[in-house]
Amino acid sequence: MLDSKMEERLSGGRGILFDLDNTLYPREKDVFARINERINDFVRDFIQCEGEKVDALRRDYRERYGTTLGGLMRHHSVDPDQYLEYVHDVPVEEILGPDEALTDFLSSIGLPMIIFTNGSRRHARRVLDALGTAPFFRGICDLADTNYLGKPHRRAFENAADLLGIGLGETIFVDDLAVNVRAGSEYCSFAVHVGPGEDGVGDLHVESVLDLEPYFAAMPWYKTP
Repeated sequence: MLDSKMEERLSGGRGILFDLDNTLYPREKDVFARINERINDFVRDFIQCEGEKVDALRRDYRERYGTTLGGLMRHHSVDPDQYLEYVHDVPVEEILGPDEALTDFLSSIGLPMIIFTNGSRRHARRVLDALGTAPFFRGICDLADTNYLGKPHRRAFENAADLLGIGLGETIFVDDLAVNVRAGSEYCSFAVHVGPGEDGVGDLHVESVLDLEPYFAAMPWYKTP
């Protein structure tokens, strides 16, 4: 369980920034794996490079700009809407379905919540609709809303907090990527890392977003049945 200082920080959160892919649903669903494949396809076809060169280019762009798209826009004049439409063209509705346990968990959280994603708004809406969780979120902060900076840039976090209408230091941040959680630990009140491995990243590590329930249930803003 959490120590008293961490409990105090979690308790004092006034809003939650939830990542979308591989966070609200398990990575085993392979939605993002398919998106990742389409990113590779896009880079390969647009830049005319193959295999290891694609991997190296994407790694370089992520390290320098936070996202593959950031580098493609800067160095190759890629149209972001064209890119996002292509990479998110996966059968979300066939892969994901209503999740009653997730619905029960989110409905018990008495804080405003938004989706904070490095993907597109359209993709986020499709995922939320497929899961049946759209009503629980006040809005979506997508890549376009951050001027295509995205996580882990501080300005992207500030834009997301602005959408909640609270200070960034009063937000709870939940994400599956270690690099983003490390940034969230610096900028936010409390940062949660979701997914296998990487224990020790952020303030709390859980295998599944549903594993947050016992921690959140102890908070004054959680509505027990």
